[in-house]
Amino acid sequence: MQSKSKFLILSLTVVGVASLSSIAANSSDSVVNNKNFHRQFLEAAHQYQNYGKVDDMARWAPWLCSAPPPPKARMSTSADLSTHGKKIYYLFAKDRNAYVNQSADQIGQIIVKESWMPPAGSKEDRLDNTTGSAKVPTKKQDLFIMMKLDPKSADTDDGWVYGTVTPDGKEVTSAGRVQSCMTCHTNAQHGRLFGLKN
Repeated sequence: MQSKSKFLILSLTVVGVASLSSIAANSSDSVVNNKNFHRQFLEAAHQYQNYGKVDDMARWAPWLCSAPPPPKARMSTSADLSTHGKKIYYLFAKDRNAYVNQSADQIGQIIVKESWMPPAGSKEDRLDNTTGSAKVPTKKQDLFIMMKLDPKSADTDDGWVYGTVTPDGKEVTSAGRVQSCMTCHTNAQHGRLFGLKN
């Protein structure tokens, strides 16, 4: 009888450990960071400012002598504060014309959202009373990067790879089929791209 009890306890312990291992594995899988894409993302983080901005506006990210007037920003449609919701961003594209013209062939394209923390305060406090646009951003945040490979490439979303890089451009914090990015971009009307919205 005693040996049966020991066997039962041992069996439950093994099952419990296996379950915990499974939970740990699933939680670590929640952040995709495929090292196969790190080199390309770090290169993009160091070169994107040479691409030039898609336009001269700072925009609210979906849930970025005499000084020129501050750039106009747009309000986020994203409520996801864990990604780039509620931030201001500037948009850079390696091939601006392909992006703006919503070209079907975006292979080789790299898009970078340079995100910034908006000024503190309520939504009303963060708006310019004259223009109705957001005030100038304050603190630089993560870089959100998309790049398009051949659609047959492994570990991509129809060729698209998503990722994030620290503001200093030194560390890739996610790369690959990042679910938080894919959730929005798979619904975009132009092959994972939203384009410019006026």
